Amino acid sequence: MDDLLESALEDSPGLRSRVESFLAPSPGPVPDFSIPPLGRVSYVPVPGAEIRVIQVLPERPETRRPVVLVPGWGTFPRAFQEFYKPLHGKAEFYYIETREKTSSCILDRRTDLSVERAALDIRAALDAAGLAGRDYVLVGACWGSAQILEGLIRGILDAPTVLLADPMHTLWFNKWALRWITPLIPPAAIRIIRPLLRDVLVGDMKDGEQKRRIFDFINSADVWKWKKSAESARDFELFGRLGAVNREVFVLNGTGDKVHDPRNYPRVAAELPAGRFLRLPVDEALRERMFSTVAREFARVGAEEGLPASLAEFERRVR
Repeated sequence: MDDLLESALEDSPGLRSRVESFLAPSPGPVPDFSIPPLGRVSYVPVPGAEIRVIQVLPERPETRRPVVLVPGWGTFPRAFQEFYKPLHGKAEFYYIETREKTSSCILDRRTDLSVERAALDIRAALDAAGLAGRDYVLVGACWGSAQILEGLIRGILDAPTVLLADPMHTLWFNKWALRWITPLIPPAAIRIIRPLLRDVLVGDMKDGEQKRRIFDFINSADVWKWKKSAESARDFELFGRLGAVNREVFVLNGTGDKVHDPRNYPRVAAELPAGRFLRLPVDEALRERMFSTVAREFARVGAEEGLPASLAEFERRVR
């Protein structure tokens, strides 16, 4: 790895404590954003499926523009309640679930579950929410960031501000298994051996909040959707293609684990022609609150202002 990119991950003394003091204080319990009457749930028709969008509209938002979140692979709203908390009552919020999520309605088993199709679905959801032509912050988390980047590369997506937290450059499932093994195994059989597969994939992760989250995702997964989506993405790779993105993109990182390798994120930012890298090191239990606090700072200003002054100290040079 280039010395400059390595240095982008070096944290100065006291930085972690400064980041934690910068984070929005936890407001304690807030209503579940995915449940009415707080969350307005709608299903957006897309070719071969319907995808769920959750919208939260505070009476008097404090931010200038909405925050739109595309979450990671196979996640569910409960996992992002901590992300929502700093936005509660302060920002207009949209949560877009792509079709590998349990919530999607698959109308045709032959439907396309590729990454490109996910980017097209995100665009359909943005249009259905009335965000076309508005100033907003498009936030991706993990695989959601990868789907957004695919959309940017192909000219499918654009947004006034793009903020990508821990973007995955490729699917972390074993590519050899996705090509030669899983196509031979019916979903019913995978359901039976799910606990074994879960332990093989992430059982050796360090115990902590992120491990518990990933176990929850796997335990609640719709096996057929995950299988087809993963097999559709087995050859997916962003490195070597990011030069096609001709706009400013902010890449954000603060933690790392077996699935999320911090060394990849300054590399993503460096390969993007106008990529900028933000590093806010935090304990993994604060990961989602950190993502949300950064998104809220962007939402406080208009897109024309670029990087908010409050975040300037956290930017690292990658080129």
